[in-house]
Amino acid sequence: MVVREHNVVIKNPKNVSVRFAICYPNVYKVAMSSLGFHILYNLLNSREDVWCERIIYPYSKSLESGTYLKDFDIVSFTVQYEEDYFNVLKMLKSSGIKLDKSERDENDPLIIAGGPCLTSNPLPMSKFIDLFVIGEGEEVLNKIVDTYLELENPRKEIDVFGEIEGVYIPDKPVRRVIVKNMDKACHPIYQIVPETKDRRFIPALGHSFLLGVSRGCTRGCRFCMTGYIYRPRRETSLGKLIKIAERGREVTNLNKISLIGSSVSDYSKIEKLCESLFERNFKISMPSLRIDSLSNFLIKILAKSGTKTITLAPESTWNVRKILNKTITDEKVFEAVQNSIKAGLKIKMYFLVGVPGEDIKEVLEFMQKLLRIGKYRINFSVNPLIPKAHTPFQWVKFDFEDINKKIRFMKKKLRYRAKFGNPKLALIQYVLSIGGKDVGELLERSVKSRISFREWMKKAKPWNVDDELPWKNIDVGLRDDFILEEYYKMKKGEITPWCEEGVCYGCQKKCLLKESKK
Repeated sequence: MVVREHNVVIKNPKNVSVRFAICYPNVYKVAMSSLGFHILYNLLNSREDVWCERIIYPYSKSLESGTYLKDFDIVSFTVQYEEDYFNVLKMLKSSGIKLDKSERDENDPLIIAGGPCLTSNPLPMSKFIDLFVIGEGEEVLNKIVDTYLELENPRKEIDVFGEIEGVYIPDKPVRRVIVKNMDKACHPIYQIVPETKDRRFIPALGHSFLLGVSRGCTRGCRFCMTGYIYRPRRETSLGKLIKIAERGREVTNLNKISLIGSSVSDYSKIEKLCESLFERNFKISMPSLRIDSLSNFLIKILAKSGTKTITLAPESTWNVRKILNKTITDEKVFEAVQNSIKAGLKIKMYFLVGVPGEDIKEVLEFMQKLLRIGKYRINFSVNPLIPKAHTPFQWVKFDFEDINKKIRFMKKKLRYRAKFGNPKLALIQYVLSIGGKDVGELLERSVKSRISFREWMKKAKPWNVDDELPWKNIDVGLRDDFILEEYYKMKKGEITPWCEEGVCYGCQKKCLLKESKK
């Protein structure tokens, strides 16, 4: 891959103690729109004793020096999606590293992996990865490097790494780690900017500076893994964000800002932030918008700053949203659509299929009402709901036949107005989401030969509430019985208000929000 980039870090390998490869098991345009990927690059290269380089799928050599993956000391994978597990194995295999970690020798690099899906349930990948980062990587990586430098033979002394909080070695208990103070988090200024007109190498969010507004979410949408494993919501202060944006423009020459967070429009000073950026002649983009915090003022600011399309996620009808604990009324959805269209914006809307209790005809009728309001300015993305570990849906069956039937029905009615997720791929993702160590065998065989869909179907068995779950040793900070309580409330369609509405359900063993108010 040849592409000219700015702000790339080049060091003399003779002057560093650790060669560290951060790998992204997806294509370049996705990798370079990942703020987390930029954070790791910036954090590790701030050390004089480490040279961090990038390796991006499908390649097995680094962009910085052309060094093969197998020749690094430490190799880490940032994994955002379960389907990228296959690409992790392909990258290891193509580099000459044995997939089964038990077959590697002491000269092989230490293999690390992290990201939301592996924080939630790393078991399907446990056969291939030496260490998992459970939580946010910047809290852990420096400690891993320091430990690596202290050990005479890191691969033979692998258990020592398990003493680091947030590092998971299979079968040993681990506690998730997160950044508590966002003003002290890593906010990369020198973000890498590709100089190209080739669409393959233009970041998915376009040429924009990535600004980390917040992390975590306490809305409590019951299908959302991120909302459960990264609680509570933590915000970067307004003044800090403005300084980062201005300094970022100086060193990247980018005038467009992409606001990054689990639910950016929930940021407590979102209108003031957007207004301040707009006054400083920034264009503003928000990949993540919450319908009930999307004010008309915010819509107008986005339109004025150059935004052409916004993404909204009603998910389904009101009755289904209660099951999901997504407390957005139909009236609020219609209002957001009308205001967006008046401002000249196009709208992409996300919907789910496969929620227990849904009436697909009612869902379709609701979507058609939206089309009548939006005329030709609305498009839908319809995807199967995939149960995730550490959410109330971890005990819910993925009903492939039912989902497949519903999607076929919706395709006939919506035709070109919607894109649909593939039910077969969704079932495979479900298996990877809630599976145990035994799924690793299927993953390994899939790299060498084709696995029949029937084999994946055999693994798609739901867990019962009395079962011992594979991820029982992963402590994401939630009270042990909280998820079960939410499961039973989900079955009744009962709503749990989010904590910032003044109601506390004690969902966490130790709440950062309570600590910050003391």
